[in-house]
Amino acid sequence: MLNFLSKTIKPLHFKGYRYLWFGMVTVGIGMMMQMTARGYLAYDLTNSASKLTYVNVAFAFPMLALSLFGGAISDRLDKQRIIEVGQIITSFLGFMIAGSIFLGAIDWTHLLMVSFIQGGIWAFMVPARHSFIAELVPNEHLSKSIALNSAGFNVSNLIAPSVAGIIYGLAGPGVVYVTIGILSVIGVLFTFLISNEMRFTNPIDKNQKSIGKNKILSEIKIGLIYMYKEKLLLSMLLTSLIYSLLAEPFRFLLPIFVKDIYMRGPEAMGILTTLMGLGSVIVSVFIAGNDNNKRGYIYIFGGFLTAISLFVLSLTDSYYISMIFMVFLGGSDSIRRTLSMSIVMEKSRPDLRGRIMSIYMLNWGLIPMGALPAGILAERIGAQDTIMILSILLFIFSFIFLMTQKNIRAVE
Repeated sequence: MLNFLSKTIKPLHFKGYRYLWFGMVTVGIGMMMQMTARGYLAYDLTNSASKLTYVNVAFAFPMLALSLFGGAISDRLDKQRIIEVGQIITSFLGFMIAGSIFLGAIDWTHLLMVSFIQGGIWAFMVPARHSFIAELVPNEHLSKSIALNSAGFNVSNLIAPSVAGIIYGLAGPGVVYVTIGILSVIGVLFTFLISNEMRFTNPIDKNQKSIGKNKILSEIKIGLIYMYKEKLLLSMLLTSLIYSLLAEPFRFLLPIFVKDIYMRGPEAMGILTTLMGLGSVIVSVFIAGNDNNKRGYIYIFGGFLTAISLFVLSLTDSYYISMIFMVFLGGSDSIRRTLSMSIVMEKSRPDLRGRIMSIYMLNWGLIPMGALPAGILAERIGAQDTIMILSILLFIFSFIFLMTQKNIRAVE
């Protein structure tokens, strides 16, 4: 057991990675608190499944438009500075929404606007953060570092929703957003502590920082061609996209399940999201502490487990049964996300990792292709029937991947 824990936390022995990890966890807690509070607040203000969906997926459009540029820039500029600027803007947005709530001027369109702006921030910050990991640990620890990074994010998912739900219920959404702003400031401070001496590769040379429009476009093209030629990376991208399109809508429709089906309040939504986080943490820690073995098969198995969990959730009206399967849903999501991220980063060329991560992020930007129709369909036939349809499709595609994706199955 001690040996397992030692292997799991090995990347935290490197000071730069440790600061990045703690900063990521802090900002992640704020982000997950926001997702819980924003979804419940949006539905409280509108009582509309479609408007709730608009707010929850608005981030995806700027992410879709800008992520390729974000990846190219993160490969050319200092990733640490990109992360710091993104965290500062995130803090400002949290305080801005808090002010609107306290002044009684909050409207669902404010939440829509902030979600949209954050999508643009993430388009630059997420590729920079993930590719920055490779600068802070030796290459032999990269896979474990990515898995531990996922574990840290899942710890945020475990803690934040319940905290957000409790604060929302006791003190209101304004206090939740003040807390989000403070956490983002703390995340900035952690990131500032990383010095050049803590890096295993040198930061970008100053002479390379001037990037013209044509240069950016040519570097984006290089990344796209590379991913297309690397069949494993392309397969991971396409399968992850399909999984996201079919699995993610449930997260956006969760406020409807909580309020209209389970007849509960924001605290209950926080608990359910926390249970998802619990499943994610357990799985991601297990992946971080184990040597690579049959990762391709396990990745596809995650799709089957997500499908089964969603199918059960679509059938039950019981809040307590849903609590159990939210753990399985979180664990299966972590299987897919953690393994896909580590496989993609491992198999990518080091100088292209930012661009590859930005292409991979298009999955998030394309989420509205699943979430928007799901939100509209939920208003017509109900949230449970909508999720049932998606779960059946997810099971079918998982079976197809198992039968056809030999290059994924071969990944150890």
